Amino acid sequence: MHAMPRGRPKKFDDTEVLGRAMAVFWKQGYEATSLDDLLNETGIPRQSLYRTFTDKHTLFLKTLKFYDENVTSKVIGALNAEGPAIDNLRNVFTIWRMGVNSPERMGCMMVNTSTQDFPADSEVTRIVKASQSRAVKAFEKTLKRAQLEGDVATSIDPKSVSRTVCATINGMLAMSRTGISDAFKKDVFATLPTLLGID
Repeated sequence: MHAMPRGRPKKFDDTEVLGRAMAVFWKQGYEATSLDDLLNETGIPRQSLYRTFTDKHTLFLKTLKFYDENVTSKVIGALNAEGPAIDNLRNVFTIWRMGVNSPERMGCMMVNTSTQDFPADSEVTRIVKASQSRAVKAFEKTLKRAQLEGDVATSIDPKSVSRTVCATINGMLAMSRTGISDAFKKDVFATLPTLLGID
């Protein structure tokens, strides 16, 4: 007796599809991205996209989570890395500087999404807020460790400084999409580390 076939096997990798779809949403935003844009970029048939990801909105939610797991987590990983916390803080400023200077001018997908109109979409809001909060808390944790290690003054308030730094970086990433002068970027990235008392 032969087993019944379970349908056609997938001919695409979910991770690769999510990465490609993420890039489209990241660059264009949710509303400006059409289903055809997604099909053209991912290279999968319409039926396969619906069968695997249900619809455009569900795919968008999955790409937001994918971004958090693969992009935001790199920043958090740099902050939580072994070694002196002061070096981790310097490294994360380097990562942020590269993001602001990126020639693609894509900014941050979470920041881009937060500027779009999702008033009734609690799931989008939850994912974005959770991702941004995770980054702020990771920065604060590393800043506190740098204080314990004697590399950052204890007079600095980790929570308020972390919020200020991360909010400024988010603003810079948003502004980078339309272009920022080199002088502007130089001033910001020279000033932010001084809030921590580092060069």
